[in-house]
Amino acid sequence: MNWKRIALGILILSLAAGVWGFLMLLNNGQQMLGLGSFVVWGLWMALYVFFASTAAGMFFIASLDLLFKVKTFTGTGKIFMLASLTSLGAGLVHILINEGRPERVMNVFLHPNFDSVLAWSVWIYTLIALATAAILFVLFMPQKRLPFPKEPVVKWLMILGFPVAVIASGAVGFTLSTQSSHSFWSVGLFPVLFPIFGMSAGFALSRIIVALYGDKKSPGYPRLARTMVISTMILLLAITYIIGSVLFVGIYDATPPTIEAANYIMFGQYWYGFWIVQMGLGIVVAMAALITILVKPGLSKKPAWGLSVGVLVLLGAAVARLNFIIPAQVVAGADFLSSPIIDSRYIDSYIPTLPEWALSAGVTAAAILVFYMVARMMKLIPVRIGDEETGNE
Repeated sequence: MNWKRIALGILILSLAAGVWGFLMLLNNGQQMLGLGSFVVWGLWMALYVFFASTAAGMFFIASLDLLFKVKTFTGTGKIFMLASLTSLGAGLVHILINEGRPERVMNVFLHPNFDSVLAWSVWIYTLIALATAAILFVLFMPQKRLPFPKEPVVKWLMILGFPVAVIASGAVGFTLSTQSSHSFWSVGLFPVLFPIFGMSAGFALSRIIVALYGDKKSPGYPRLARTMVISTMILLLAITYIIGSVLFVGIYDATPPTIEAANYIMFGQYWYGFWIVQMGLGIVVAMAALITILVKPGLSKKPAWGLSVGVLVLLGAAVARLNFIIPAQVVAGADFLSSPIIDSRYIDSYIPTLPEWALSAGVTAAAILVFYMVARMMKLIPVRIGDEETGNE
């Protein structure tokens, strides 16, 4: 059976589900969400964080070609930068649909409160979106239509955008770690954890792109594949260490909310999300597959291996966002109560509803299709490892 037809069928079904979820949102508003009395950030917030940090990670990887001119990554800059903008777009759509009145986001620009970390986050993500779009505009525009040479302009745009991407990669970590009402978040490791998660997700997504669309006959392909494998392994080890540190601090902090949050992640309602998906599939199985590819380099040319590893790492990274965002809210809410609430409207947990999942699936499918169509239209596929990105087209 043709895997392309299967993938297309899944994308079409996901788009249909997304349309249904969007109609449900229009008809019922946020009443259709499974958010609880204290859990106000749910699936869509977690996926916003996931896609936004993945976009920052892809920006970093694209800069290895477009800015730092690392020979191993030559020829990958355009398509990786396109993936960065597409991922950021998917993240911004998730945060907009999460808002009851998304049009009020304009108030952050018209009447900003820079004492708020959230306001800074909005501005930072806007700047990185503009920088990425500007870089792609220059890269995609034929040289004869530009009044200036491409390469120096792209270089300066990358120089300006790179520090913004660094800040953007940790923006959510800064936002969470400054929430003193949620003691589990109030640790200095969070601004460090999220950029590493973003880098690992970025390498996973780039591995999928190269596995599916990379020119296997390019002389630089084996070296690029090996570099990606080693980089992903190092990042997964770093993530394992930091996750262990966060949970260790949470348990030995001796503060009830932090202990409860750590226990909720590991042994609570969604224990399987942590142990089976995040740690099991996203780290252990992915690491085993990466080691296998490293030992048998020939496997790197088989799309199924690169696709599988990339999906596993991305899945683990997405679930990790849920594990870090939701438990702290559940525990903090219960900690505020001096006495139990007896009311049918009180909800002390969070379970994403079917429309939430459906709309997220639709947004993800739409992002994938937009990426693929633009990449095809701009002749970025196949990815020819070793070709210069900013020539005189």
